Amino acid sequence: MNPALRTELKQLRSQWVPWARQGGGGQYQRKIRVKTSNVLTNRPGAVASFVGIGLDENIATRILKVRTNWAGIGRRKAKDIFNTRSRTADLVWYNPPPNPAAAPGSWEPIAGHTPSIKSAAIGGTAAAITVGHGNGRPGSGRDGTRELAVDRSRQDATSPTPFLDTLVMGSLATIKYMAEPSTRLALAKPHVQALPGPRFAALTGNNDLRQPATFDSMVEHVQEERERKKWEVGSVMHGNDRLKGMVPPTIRSYLDAHGNQPHTAMEAFRHDLHNAWIKPSVNTSPESDTRDLTTKSLHHMATKTTTTGRRQRSLSDARTLPVVAPPNSRGH
Repeated sequence: MNPALRTELKQLRSQWVPWARQGGGGQYQRKIRVKTSNVLTNRPGAVASFVGIGLDENIATRILKVRTNWAGIGRRKAKDIFNTRSRTADLVWYNPPPNPAAAPGSWEPIAGHTPSIKSAAIGGTAAAITVGHGNGRPGSGRDGTRELAVDRSRQDATSPTPFLDTLVMGSLATIKYMAEPSTRLALAKPHVQALPGPRFAALTGNNDLRQPATFDSMVEHVQEERERKKWEVGSVMHGNDRLKGMVPPTIRSYLDAHGNQPHTAMEAFRHDLHNAWIKPSVNTSPESDTRDLTTKSLHHMATKTTTTGRRQRSLSDARTLPVVAPPNSRGH
């Protein structure tokens, strides 16, 4: 993560954490949105983005700002809850044609969290394309669906670790609803090429996404970061006896072999994927194949996994990765 982003996150967290731990009622009045410099990462070879960069709250602002939601929370748990975020640049999705007769170029085939996809190479939030994001209400669009999923797990009074479940579901719902796998994003390529005007991505800067190589680069970046989130949250789940049964087989096997270190395990998977004689199993589903996360809490799914022996699909298995991590990927 860019050091400037990390610094700003710490500054905001230092105010929110004590407030959350006080218990009682009330609303949080200070800001929690993180947005700072336009350098995406400290990875060698990274370049600045014209749009700037920030962190998206994987747990909705509306949930974070109600103090009664955090009664009894400890300092470490509060920090983890507040830190559950994704770079806005990495959150991109495909919007299919609105109807079978839609003319190519007549709708927005890709969109994302502000300001990941834009119609003009300018800074700030102007020209951002966010079709499908939602209007900030529970159940509205992708962001609203994510909020419903997180809140269902947060409100499950039967869970022995409600704050851990909230943290994990924030990541799982972001993976499912706020970014799409390369197999799904690839469907947008011909429709993006048909657009009458340019499109830009925070991950690829001033290069027009209508150019095939630029579009492919954007997809590789999104795929890299979506998969990184999967390995990271898979590691958290694998380290908990109640949740580990929901970690999918390939991710679980590599975590087992590498001490539950997600980045080490992911890099070993990448190496084997591109170099091993016998390749590891790879998820090739054209779109997210996890269940609807809004209908059952994480604890409910974990309990059902244990009692039936059938894994509840809260997290999908490992997908393909680029041969090397792209220059604007987050790193660690």
